[in-house]
Amino acid sequence: WEANRAILEASRGQASNRRMGTTAVLAVRQDDQVYVAGIGDSRAYLIRGNHVEQLTIDHTVADALLRSGALTPEQARQSPYRHVLYKFLGCADLSDSTEVHPFTPEPGDYLLLASDGLTNFVTADDLRAGASRHRDPQEWANELVALALERGSHDNVTCVVVAFS
Repeated sequence: WEANRAILEASRGQASNRRMGTTAVLAVRQDDQVYVAGIGDSRAYLIRGNHVEQLTIDHTVADALLRSGALTPEQARQSPYRHVLYKFLGCADLSDSTEVHPFTPEPGDYLLLASDGLTNFVTADDLRAGASRHRDPQEWANELVALALERGSHDNVTCVVVAFS
């Protein structure tokens, strides 16, 4: 929570009324477990064979409405609130809780950590295809970034691919 406090302090020193903030996704390996957490709309995915699982949730208003049943998946995708964050680093009322998702990696698994500039333009099918085609995580990460840019992403396009052997 120190990072959140530092961002809030830096934001208070700004001459304009603009707020500062960022999203984050991280993974920590301890023994045979990997622990994943995210804040905002940066995501973590586990790719195991042909199965792609989103490990983090988006902290957007549209996604919260989807989880509550107020919106359908299609309505959430089209919602004007799909990019409105309610939880992020730099948020004044950030609670001390966050969702941590543990998993036990298996040989052949991939973990993708990515910003929304990538995940808004790359599909689960793209991830399945990349996992079957690439053995070099850096090569695959470069391809994913290029794909997002080719499809029109104008946002920060960042990703890390971790391969488990």
